[in-house]
Amino acid sequence: MRKIPSTTARVAAAALALTVAATAVPAMPGLSGLPGLSALTTQAAAAEKTIYTLNTKPFKQSGQLYLPLREVAPLLDLQLTYNSSAKTYQLTGITQTAQFKAGSAKATSKSGAVLSLGAPVLVKNGVTYVPASLFSKLFSIPITSSGGQDISYSFTSRYLLSSAGDMLFWLNRTQNALYGGRAGTLPSRMGSINLSSPDWLYMDAKSVDKDTYVLEINNAYGEPHIFNNRIRVLVHGGKQVYQSGYSYGGPSTVNLLPDALSHKGQIIMNYGHYADLVSPDGTAQETIRFENYGAADEVYSLEAIEDDFFLIREYTLGTLLLVDRSSGVSIPLYLSLHSEESIEMIEQSEWGIGDGLVYMGRTGNQLKFSVRTPYSSEDPTVKFYTLP
Repeated sequence: MRKIPSTTARVAAAALALTVAATAVPAMPGLSGLPGLSALTTQAAAAEKTIYTLNTKPFKQSGQLYLPLREVAPLLDLQLTYNSSAKTYQLTGITQTAQFKAGSAKATSKSGAVLSLGAPVLVKNGVTYVPASLFSKLFSIPITSSGGQDISYSFTSRYLLSSAGDMLFWLNRTQNALYGGRAGTLPSRMGSINLSSPDWLYMDAKSVDKDTYVLEINNAYGEPHIFNNRIRVLVHGGKQVYQSGYSYGGPSTVNLLPDALSHKGQIIMNYGHYADLVSPDGTAQETIRFENYGAADEVYSLEAIEDDFFLIREYTLGTLLLVDRSSGVSIPLYLSLHSEESIEMIEQSEWGIGDGLVYMGRTGNQLKFSVRTPYSSEDPTVKFYTLP
């Protein structure tokens, strides 16, 4: 038997410093703060018994155990969404779905069968509670109270989940199989991810258009977890059509910022030493080779790309290079945006501290940057760099 604390600390650790903004999900009655990271499956195969401490205390009413829906669903690899037009909650798993409404004591399965829950779905103080019978009857996962805020169940999570709007994605943590589908419908297999040494995984999805999605998968591994895999997957027409990825790590405090998503409709697929610009259907249109502008053995993130320049960051020093796309000239921006004292700290740091520069956009030939001084606790300042 294992006892697990609430998800807050575990999700924060898995996400690390490499977070990507999630696509907004419509507000759900009683479901404010629905997390963007969860897992999704319905197979209650043989699993050890788990005791889990909830953040929100369950309660009993009229002989029924009530559970906080938002918190319990991802424990069982279920994705929770809300259909605002039909005013129904939707739980989607790999092999089963459930639809139900607040105040109703019935739920509908994927086959259309209507099952009695024995008690109505309740919303109290903005929190949606469901009878435990919802999980036992529709997903074959009995849940019991272990006293206080503890619940017990026999189930082992197998999937990592992300979503963009009503498009849901599942990644099998051990088999690397990728599944996807619309909320309320069973998913289909989209492809397979090339990932070795999966450990602390985080996945996020972004919508490019109604048929195209980009998945960002980050994996921290090793003891301690100082090595990282970054994987980007392009999904088009319900299929995985392209994958890129690169690895970096070691005793460094440099944090590579997320790669830019796209430029003029072409998706950026970064391999660390070069990047492909790919059309939504998976056709490579252009290749940018970073070794032409920096060290051949260095790993680079591609943080911004415009018609006339792009920004890449090397991992070793964590410094941002501006590359002129017409001339190929590369310029280390920290030399222009930092003081001499800061420049010395950046260049002489034994472990790598980075230059603290974050691109914020442009107005004409003037580029705007957030600048943080090395080893300083003060808020970053805003500085400008004018293109020649």
